Amino acid sequence: MGFVLISSNISNSGGTERIGIGLANELVARYNMPVLIISLFGSGKPFFYTDSRVKIVRLFSKHNSLFILFPFVVWKIRRELLCLGGQSVIINIGALLTVFTVCANLGLKHKNIVWEHFNMSLIFKSFKEKFSRYIATRYADAIVTLTVGDKIMYEQNFDCRAEMMCIPNFLTFPVEKREIVKDNKVAIAVGRFTEQKSFDRLIEIWSLLGKEAEGWELKIIGDGEERDTLANLINKYNCKNVFLLPTSDTVQKYYEQASVYLMTSKWEGLPMVLIEAQSYGLPIISYDCLTGPRDIIEDGYNGFLIPDGDSDSFVHALQNFMRDDGLRRELSINAQVDSRRFNKNVILEKWTGLFDKLLAS
Repeated sequence: MGFVLISSNISNSGGTERIGIGLANELVARYNMPVLIISLFGSGKPFFYTDSRVKIVRLFSKHNSLFILFPFVVWKIRRELLCLGGQSVIINIGALLTVFTVCANLGLKHKNIVWEHFNMSLIFKSFKEKFSRYIATRYADAIVTLTVGDKIMYEQNFDCRAEMMCIPNFLTFPVEKREIVKDNKVAIAVGRFTEQKSFDRLIEIWSLLGKEAEGWELKIIGDGEERDTLANLINKYNCKNVFLLPTSDTVQKYYEQASVYLMTSKWEGLPMVLIEAQSYGLPIISYDCLTGPRDIIEDGYNGFLIPDGDSDSFVHALQNFMRDDGLRRELSINAQVDSRRFNKNVILEKWTGLFDKLLAS
C-alpha cells in the first residue's frame, strides 16, 4: 500500500501546492509507506520543503493542453500506478485531474479521492470543469471539499455516488503560543498577482485611508502576470508606503512582522494564508467572497467580513482597526485561539478516518 498525489504543477508556490506537499510529508511520516507525487508539468522541484522520502515524478517538461495530451497523460499515470504494490490511495489535488486518474485506474483496485480546491460557484462557467466534477461524483471513491458550502453545492448540483466529506486545510507548521502584542504598523497580503486575488482593489482601498495610514506599511508578497499593473497603480495613487515583495518560502517572517492581514480576492477555496495568518495572531479584514473567508473569520471576533466590493466599508473597518490599540489586541488574541481548530493533528484524524473507511470497503 502507498499514496499517490496527483498535481498539475507541484513546483508552483501557491497554497494548494503548500498543503498538498504538507499532506505528503505527513503521510510518509505517519504511515511509513511509499508516497509518490506525480506532477504533470513544472520543474519537478517543489517550491516548499518536501520530505526526502517523498518521491516526485514529472510527466511533461513543457506545458500543453491536458486534453490534447489526454492519452499520453493517462498512459503515463497508469504506468506509475502499475508499479505500486497492492492497493494504494490516489489523491487528486484538484478535480480536473480526476478524468485522467479514473481512466488510468481502470482494471486496478486503487482507491481514488478527489481533493477539491476550486470554488464550486465557478465551475459551471467551463464545460471541462463541470464535466470533470460529473466524472468525479460518478467514478471516484470519495470527494473531499475544503468548506461545507462547497460540499452542499456538490450535493445540490450532482448525483453524488462518491463519498462526500468536508476536511479543511491544516496548518503546515505548529500553532505555538506567540507574543500577541502587535505594535508593528504593518499590514500584509500574500498571493499570486492575478485577477483572482484582485490586489488592485486592495491598493485602491489603501489609497483612501487618509491620515490613518500615516506610519503604516502595506506589504504584498507574491509574483504573477499583474505585477507591472499593480506597480503602476501604486504610482498612480502615490502610495509610497505600499511595497510589492517577491514570493518567499519562509512567509512566516512576514506574519511575525505584521499586525493585520488584508484580503480582497474575488473568489477563494479555503485560503491557507488566512489560516496561517491567524496562527500568528493576525486579525483578518476581508471581502466576503462566496466561500473561504467566511469559513475562517467570525465578524467582530477575530477580524471583519466586508460585503464583497464595498470599498467604503472596508476603508472604515481598516481605519477603526488602525486607530484602536485595544481592538487590535483583542482581535489578535482571538485570532490565535481560533486557529487551533485547524491544528494538524485534528485535521489529519479526519483524513485517517476516510482512508480507513475506503480501504475497508
